[in-house]
Amino acid sequence: MTGRSQLTLVETKLFLRDPTAVFFVIALPVMLLGIFHIITTNSDDTPDQKAAMAAFVPAMAMSMCLTMLSLNLLPTTLATYREKGILRRMAASPVHPVNLLLAQLVINLATAVVAAVLVLGVGRFAFDTALPQQVPAFLLTFALGAWALFSVGLVVAAMAPGSRAATSIGLSLLFPSLFFGGVFLPKEQLPETVATIGDYTPLGATLQALRDSWEGHWPQTLHLVVLAVVGAVCSVLAARLFRWQ
Repeated sequence: MTGRSQLTLVETKLFLRDPTAVFFVIALPVMLLGIFHIITTNSDDTPDQKAAMAAFVPAMAMSMCLTMLSLNLLPTTLATYREKGILRRMAASPVHPVNLLLAQLVINLATAVVAAVLVLGVGRFAFDTALPQQVPAFLLTFALGAWALFSVGLVVAAMAPGSRAATSIGLSLLFPSLFFGGVFLPKEQLPETVATIGDYTPLGATLQALRDSWEGHWPQTLHLVVLAVVGAVCSVLAARLFRWQ
């Protein structure tokens, strides 16, 4: 096993020792799926409205998982390592801190994939929720959404002087993202101005593109371009701003 693999394994064990984090990023999306299924089943909505919710809820759950990982867990963990001097000490050792950064990205991405698989599996077999009808679009959107959101999280980690600041910055971005991104209410129920702003946020673009793939449509070009641009710009910013100490 290489040093990078060993480091990733150790970081995975540390991640799993925090049951709260595991619960919110893995169990919460599945719980949301179940709660909304019960609400929708017992509602007086038309079949078309129920079909729309069946595409909205799993897309919303996956988008929330990616957002919580990228704006909460990832930047706070990296800022904590910098604050405690771990990154500085690793920079002076054969194990360069970039390996720790890569390990964290791998762990968070793997967690997002596990949550997505659970949402798909539980939704299909427990609640008879349809799977994405446009699979290539779904995979592309999930990959672009993860890139865009994680790159934003890396910018937060690069700018935050410590763990408290990283948590504060992440939360200050999280709740507006949930509002404008159409998590609290589907896009079609939001005021036009709010919905338009949401189209240009990474969470909003991810959620809407996932919904499109669920309904059998190719995502709008605007949403894919937003995700690609955010991912590219924030990746460059994170690389230039990130400090090891």
